[in-house]
Amino acid sequence: MYIVLLGPPGSGKGTQGQILAKFLNISHLSTGDLFREILGNPNHPLYPEVQVVKEGKLVSNEVVNRVVENGLEKPEHARGVLFDGFPRTVAQAEALDRILGKMGKKVDLVIDFDVSREVLLHRLLGRRICPSCKKVFHIKQGYAECPDCHVALIQRDDDNEETIMERFKEYKEKTAPLQAYYRNSDATYISLTVTDAEKTPQDVQEEIIGELKKRGIIK
Repeated sequence: MYIVLLGPPGSGKGTQGQILAKFLNISHLSTGDLFREILGNPNHPLYPEVQVVKEGKLVSNEVVNRVVENGLEKPEHARGVLFDGFPRTVAQAEALDRILGKMGKKVDLVIDFDVSREVLLHRLLGRRICPSCKKVFHIKQGYAECPDCHVALIQRDDDNEETIMERFKEYKEKTAPLQAYYRNSDATYISLTVTDAEKTPQDVQEEIIGELKKRGIIK
């Protein structure tokens, strides 16, 4: 099964993607993590091309498509993939269709996280990351370090209000048209509306599982 998650930065794609991938026994492919790995390695050949990530902007379709296509060749992705952070534009979606088509596969399911700007700001300004296991926390949980790794939690450089608003604006302008693209595709399309900042990841997970069962995707 090949799944695409849609939604602005901070909508919960990363958290729910990891949970859902494990639940469905498929791999979780986060282009965001790939970009951060590249940004942490100045010797990487793509390092100069992904610097725009620090400004809250998108890297070129060509670079992203190449990274994803190479990634899909890895054995761990053979059972299926949940794409987190890709595609972000209609051009990338069309490229993904071509990439999967060459493999005899297609996008089976699209989950769209429709999250309000207020909820996004609450989540992102309070978001903290474990640099070791990459688990995501919120300051309201009261953790100064990861309870599993015992490593101090960090705040991502791009989790500031100015960058968040730039990313949100760019998402609306360039990525939101994917909703129309996938609504008109053969993929099953599920939209989840989140306007309550207190809704927990568990609440969202249960809603997703309920929708999958309703559509007969899982039992």
